[in-house]
Amino acid sequence: MDFSELVALYEKLESTPKRLEMTDYLAAYFKEVPKTKIRRVVYLIQGILVPEHQGVELGVADKLCMRAIANASGQSIKNIEAAFRKKGDLGVVAQDAMSKKTQTTLSSSELSVDKVYDNLFKVATASGAGSQDHKIKLLSELFSSSAPLEAKAIARFVTGSLRLGVAEPTIIDALSVWSVGDKSAKEDLERAFNLTSDLGWVAETLFEKGMESVKTFSPTPFHPIRPALAERLPSAEKIIEKLGTASVEAKYDGLRLQVHKKGDEVRIYSRRQENVTPMFPDVVAATKKQFAAKDAIFEGEAIGVDAAGKFVAFQETVQRKRKHGVAEAAQQIPLKLFCFELLYADGRDLTNEPYQLRREELEKRVRKGTVLDVAATHLVSDSKELETLFDAFVGEGLEGVMAKDLEAPYVAGARKFAWIKLKRSYASNLADSLDVVVIGFYYGKGKRTKFGFGGLLTAVYDESSNQFKSIAKIGTGFNEEQMSAFRELLEKDVVPEKPKNVDCLIVPDEWVKPKHVVTVVADELTRSPTHTAGWKDQEGLALRFPRLKGFVREDKAAKQATTVKEVLDLYDLQRSRSG
Repeated sequence: MDFSELVALYEKLESTPKRLEMTDYLAAYFKEVPKTKIRRVVYLIQGILVPEHQGVELGVADKLCMRAIANASGQSIKNIEAAFRKKGDLGVVAQDAMSKKTQTTLSSSELSVDKVYDNLFKVATASGAGSQDHKIKLLSELFSSSAPLEAKAIARFVTGSLRLGVAEPTIIDALSVWSVGDKSAKEDLERAFNLTSDLGWVAETLFEKGMESVKTFSPTPFHPIRPALAERLPSAEKIIEKLGTASVEAKYDGLRLQVHKKGDEVRIYSRRQENVTPMFPDVVAATKKQFAAKDAIFEGEAIGVDAAGKFVAFQETVQRKRKHGVAEAAQQIPLKLFCFELLYADGRDLTNEPYQLRREELEKRVRKGTVLDVAATHLVSDSKELETLFDAFVGEGLEGVMAKDLEAPYVAGARKFAWIKLKRSYASNLADSLDVVVIGFYYGKGKRTKFGFGGLLTAVYDESSNQFKSIAKIGTGFNEEQMSAFRELLEKDVVPEKPKNVDCLIVPDEWVKPKHVVTVVADELTRSPTHTAGWKDQEGLALRFPRLKGFVREDKAAKQATTVKEVLDLYDLQRSRSG
């Protein structure tokens, strides 16, 4: 299968912001894809080589890519660097360089999808002495054989700057249209993806075995399940009104971990599906000793404890998520993992079972020990009793409570009223802190000039359009160390123009790739003519007096940040509380 056909699809997808058109382009393209190629094709459309939990990343720096372009085009590295400074887009630089080469040599061999994928996979997995030169050789080979548009696509792919604007829901819609002619198969495809976090595997199963096999997907150890998410309600009274009798747990402010066990092997995944097993040797050892199942998938909230046995702040707990000094950190900040969900055990899929049954099975399997514990739960049917529990948990330094519907299944990858959270931050006018995505930054002025950093432009995620919509400029809450750290971090992700998946009327000093998540608190949400979150009648929503809380949330991916829907819900809650 020719790579040029996939590149033609890239060009169509990049040319339109309309999800329906994207779906049609994808569905039409899928009709031409052999079933043996669909897995790789889906990954390449996603901008990945394998699912994130497998830990294979390209990690190609701009300079390495420029050296490969120079080698393939016959131009000097100085010329390529100068072109990049002028254009600000390595894809365009590669396209121009290969255009000039094509005019000179009038030759380029046809690239196949397999050839591109294989070379890129070798680039991603090359290591050790001489690996940099080997990566340049592999990329140079691709550029030498590519037509100009193919070179643009390759350069953007390897540097993580594809501009397709396609999210997984759009690909799922297209697979459904390809399979049954409309979107009626979307729910089954979506469930299979949510249970595996592997859209290429789901597509391959659909192409090779049909929709009936897609419907049989169930949890599989070492394939992380996309986490269920909670809704918000403003009061204990509203929660009881919604759920009736509920199972109420403490809401811990820690690291959400999904633990997979298969025989003697244990792997741990973060909420963004990263394999973080090496970071938590204490949790691995405890799972082998304390969890009574041969195979299992369960979830818990890890929170650090101090020498006196008291919970530490999230900023301290998150220090356990590191690649170096793991043993020392485990001693300094021992963890307690409060288990709250059992999704799979010894061949049994529990995600479709009611919460009450899942909870009973979980309690049977967690043995007494120092690391694993089952999150305490209380059956509550009275709002005053719920308020009493809430006050008690907050008094212990916890975030609040999580109320769960006793009859609800585990809804992977979605936010439903099966879980409802009530947090201590709800005492303020704005009913919660928000996790927002950095889309730009400002240079420092006055006292901040020396740091080269003055503040952030941030956004929330719109699931319906796969765009990040602006919500706040943040200029307070930073200390001097954070200002220096933000400038150093963000300048690596500067892009020459507003990213395609960003919707924003404000122009910052520098645009950046929307990838870093930060937590903010604010006084309230207000209508704004300059921010685009929840845009309606020429106004969006903005945060009033936003302040930074902590640093970058490394445990969250950009698409796991607060959504536009959540912001609209919070605005409604705020208005209902104010009358």
